[in-house]
Amino acid sequence: MNLQGAVPLVILTILAGGLPAVVAIRRSYRLICAVTGLGLLAALFSIPYALRATSPALPELFTFNALSLGFIGLILISALLILVLAYSYWQPETPLYREEFPLLFAAGTLGAVALASAASFITLFLGLETMTLAMIGMIAYPHFRPAAEEAGLKYLVLSGMSSAFVLFGIGLLELASGSLNIAHIVASSAADAASQQMLVAGLAMIAIGAGFKLSVVPFHIWVPDVYVGAPAPTGAYVAVIAKIAVLAILIRTINLPGANLSASMSTLTTAIAILSMLSGNLLALMQDNLKRILGYSSIAHLGYLLVAILAAGSIGQVAVVFYIVAYAVTMIGAFGVIAVLSHASDVRDVDKITELRGLFWTRPALAGVMTLFLLSLAGIPPALGFIAKMYIMAAGVHTQLWSLLAVMVISGVIGLFYYLNIILVMSMKPSDDAMAVSILAISIPNRLAIAMVSLPILAFGVAPSPLIALLKLMFD
Repeated sequence: MNLQGAVPLVILTILAGGLPAVVAIRRSYRLICAVTGLGLLAALFSIPYALRATSPALPELFTFNALSLGFIGLILISALLILVLAYSYWQPETPLYREEFPLLFAAGTLGAVALASAASFITLFLGLETMTLAMIGMIAYPHFRPAAEEAGLKYLVLSGMSSAFVLFGIGLLELASGSLNIAHIVASSAADAASQQMLVAGLAMIAIGAGFKLSVVPFHIWVPDVYVGAPAPTGAYVAVIAKIAVLAILIRTINLPGANLSASMSTLTTAIAILSMLSGNLLALMQDNLKRILGYSSIAHLGYLLVAILAAGSIGQVAVVFYIVAYAVTMIGAFGVIAVLSHASDVRDVDKITELRGLFWTRPALAGVMTLFLLSLAGIPPALGFIAKMYIMAAGVHTQLWSLLAVMVISGVIGLFYYLNIILVMSMKPSDDAMAVSILAISIPNRLAIAMVSLPILAFGVAPSPLIALLKLMFD
């Protein structure tokens, strides 16, 4: 059996399976985080080797090509950045055992990679559930926080419902087509009217599960409470890695031979995109909590991504991946600022907008990078988010999606209000809460993580050509 193409998945499987043994031998938080980080780095550096595979590995279960391995690389890079933030976030004085968090982190990343590379609905479901169960544990990890326990319980119940839809949909697809292979189902045609109805119903149920994980309207109701209750590193994980994994399998499926969006499906996707863009930005206007704003903002950004998905052709495909990259690094950076300002031992994170007041006066460097992240989310130059939105608009113009582009512009203007309001609050004279926040020391790993996120946002925002050229290789 040739497993060269599957090397990243194999390494992550060994990592997730071996970490409990490391904990059993020596309970050391620093050691567990170091082993987890080295495992993620090994999986990341093995991607060029996997790309040189001459024969497919586990072709009935997984697809390891340039597209899937590109998404795996993005998942691993995001996971490494979030792990660095999590390492410093869980301080020794936190009233819990810290060593189990990297175990959940590694298991969730394994599930995300399996989901992103799935070729069968069996591996799709296993990857989805592995990732989801790990995220539930990470959300509720600070059990001394009532909000975290509530968020974990909500995510458990709602994700269980979405998983039931996915599983029922998979059963209908297998009954209608006689196969669980994604490419086979996409390329096949129904033998009769009953089979066609089952295919449509099965795909619709799986789409409901995907909509929940992507938090698009009307499956977005869980977002604000989960983002607020989850610790900041977990919030970044849910906002970024879970969405990358689901978008990876979605984009890979769209690129399969025989895949095309019907007129009714395009209309439904257009409606979801419009509602997500408007609802996300309008609801964010009424919030005074930074995590809630980021949650509602993520809903709007997934609406923008749907515009690029609807824009068929190579320009639309590259625009989707470019926007995913911009969204990922910006969200990690925004949650990273919350993480470095917060104490894990406190009953909640520093996530009130009023607590950021005067940050330009007390922490000018941190306020500067936070401003960069907000400008990127708002789509204002010179941040990477501006190029990402322009790329999506170019794809929309190319395919004449005028109504979606109009809504995108209007919702983007609405978003400016709450993004710029946060910047305005940071520039005010510091309050007592801000002075209390300003005395926190920022660790060297956190400084490195924030710098590694902010530099590409600025660099590729000014000169995006190298990133665009790299992303185009995924579709060659």
